[in-house]
Amino acid sequence: MDLVAAMKARGHEPHVISNGGVLVSRLQALGIPHTSLPVHKKSLLAALRVVPQLVRYIRRHGIEVVHARSRVPAWSGSLACRITGTKFLTTCHGYYTTHLFSRVMGWGRLVIVPSHIIGRHMIEDFRVPAARIRHIPRGVDLMQFQYRAPAETLPNTLRVALIGRLTSLKGHVIFFKAIARLIRLVPHVKCLVVGEPSDDKASYLDELQTWVRRLSLTRCVEFTGACHNIPELLQTVDLVVVPSTHPESFGRVVIEAQAAGVPVIASRVGGLAEIVEDEQTGLLVPPEDPVTLANAMVRVLTDRALARRLAAAGRRAVEQRFSLTQMVEQTLAVYEELLKTTRILVIKLSALGDVVLASPSFRTIRHHFPHAKIACLVGLPARAVVQRCPYFDEIFVDDVTGKDRGWRGAIRLGHTLRRVGFDLVFDLQSSRRSRLIGWTTGAPERHGHANGKWSGLLTHQVAGADQTLPPIEHQFQFLRQCGMSPNGAHLEYWTGPEDETEATRLLRRQWLPSHQRLVALHPGGSRAWETKQWPPASWAALCDALARQRIRTVITGTRDEQAVGEAIVHATRSKPILIMGETSIGGLASLFRRCQVVVTLDTAALHVAAAVGTPVVALFGPTDPQRHAPPATHQAILWKHVSCSPCYQRHCPLLARQHMQCMTKMTVEEVASAIESLLEQTKRAPASSPTALMADPRSPAAVSPP
Repeated sequence: MDLVAAMKARGHEPHVISNGGVLVSRLQALGIPHTSLPVHKKSLLAALRVVPQLVRYIRRHGIEVVHARSRVPAWSGSLACRITGTKFLTTCHGYYTTHLFSRVMGWGRLVIVPSHIIGRHMIEDFRVPAARIRHIPRGVDLMQFQYRAPAETLPNTLRVALIGRLTSLKGHVIFFKAIARLIRLVPHVKCLVVGEPSDDKASYLDELQTWVRRLSLTRCVEFTGACHNIPELLQTVDLVVVPSTHPESFGRVVIEAQAAGVPVIASRVGGLAEIVEDEQTGLLVPPEDPVTLANAMVRVLTDRALARRLAAAGRRAVEQRFSLTQMVEQTLAVYEELLKTTRILVIKLSALGDVVLASPSFRTIRHHFPHAKIACLVGLPARAVVQRCPYFDEIFVDDVTGKDRGWRGAIRLGHTLRRVGFDLVFDLQSSRRSRLIGWTTGAPERHGHANGKWSGLLTHQVAGADQTLPPIEHQFQFLRQCGMSPNGAHLEYWTGPEDETEATRLLRRQWLPSHQRLVALHPGGSRAWETKQWPPASWAALCDALARQRIRTVITGTRDEQAVGEAIVHATRSKPILIMGETSIGGLASLFRRCQVVVTLDTAALHVAAAVGTPVVALFGPTDPQRHAPPATHQAILWKHVSCSPCYQRHCPLLARQHMQCMTKMTVEEVASAIESLLEQTKRAPASSPTALMADPRSPAAVSPP
């Protein structure tokens, strides 16, 4: 009631949907629309029945934000928002048990909590990411709760109130036991028990009345029932006691009493301990300790100076921390954040090279969504590629050979991502696994290629792009159909200081002069692709040919490829530098940046070299460079177009007449000539000069890179 009334006064259009109640007439008097729906029934079936009506209401009235403030409405609201694409958030007013029915309170794109203890509860017990938690304490209308300082002299009758619904959690029995001790020392005490039991706990009132009779408190305890004018009641009270036995999410009655100038004694549990500063704005006592509670009541009721000091400090605390104005402004700020901030997940599960090739797409998505929170999901080997990418706020990893193995692992990963609350998924992978993960996140919008690989799990299917296109243009077709204009085709790789240090250390160990020209040779690649390999003897001959031109060669690769590197070194007369297995992917990128040319196969190293701007000689065999060559300012492509290429076969049939000729026909002289040509170009041409092309001059199918 407080929140929507304040929103209405600020010119917003709040709508309320509830099961009705005594405050409906006040809402209507303020011109706030109220609709009665059965959103109070603790039944999942009842919640589902309400969803179609909510969907129609949201669409009819153009609702932008749905704010669920208890569990049943949260189930209905979250499902309706998923259908309509409306922003959804929750406020957690209770310390919920970790029951499946309660989990919906953590499904909001943002989750408001009134106290830090509830925030920790949602993070630890419901696994809501801390980034989605917003702490907004409850607030009171300071104009409605007028401050009245406690009397300087002891009144003839002291009135003590316990305000709250009648439930064992509120500590009524502890309160009565403390009152029984109190009246022995302060006889003129009147106790008000304000509140009613819920419909399913009606017998609890009889139980409390039995306790009153048993403790001989009938004359001093009055059960007032529900009170709809708490400010007026507090004007007649000398002390408010909140003896809760279990953690409270907040304790609104505390700040209402403090606003009215009434001293407060509360249990040191839950949110109560965050509101009351012991001995400053009130007194805190252990829960379920009637003796300590009674002693605290004696202190406040008999020491008028203490009562006045606590009341004054309590009012100041409410003015500074718990005013209605602050609560409204902070809540509206959350609504604005929700409407303005889009959470995006980009899925790219490919190998290292393909993730590097996707860097123009990453840049384009960030350019189109400059204020969004963008996360990227990559395979474990490619994590190092994107961990410093400036276009992402967060990185998630799909460990397909470990904890995320198989379809169950994919679903578990999707549920983990679901807790982030993504609004939008861009599936750049277009595989069944990426579709399943994207669908499991629950994002209301999921974009991907309509390629028949479980495309039905997408909400927006983009027509499949021409598979013969260059890799970057293939991606850009997808982005254009998603409404984004590509922001440059150049690749990027992001290294850190430790990567530069690693490259420096490796080269310094070789005692290279500062003017030494370096060419990196990357003879390895995926061991599964036998057809991509160039013979070790050819690599060795290339090392010797470059050495005759006073060019030092550096042989790079992974630890698994060391045997190939050692075979090359043993076959050379020169002294190439062998550092296989000694670099991280970031260190390799930094090393490539210090070389004049990189010679590599169609593998990740090709894309890394192009991304750091080093001229590249790319040796293609069974794959089509038109589809896989990266854009680069200085690049030479060698491709022998034999009759069976491109075959995209990992192993060449032993009986093939042209066994491995797409690679073996490539001569050392052609590669060396390509290196020399690139060295000359980079020596005399600006960075924007056209890309060089080297290919078999007899081949009619020689291609230029994009």
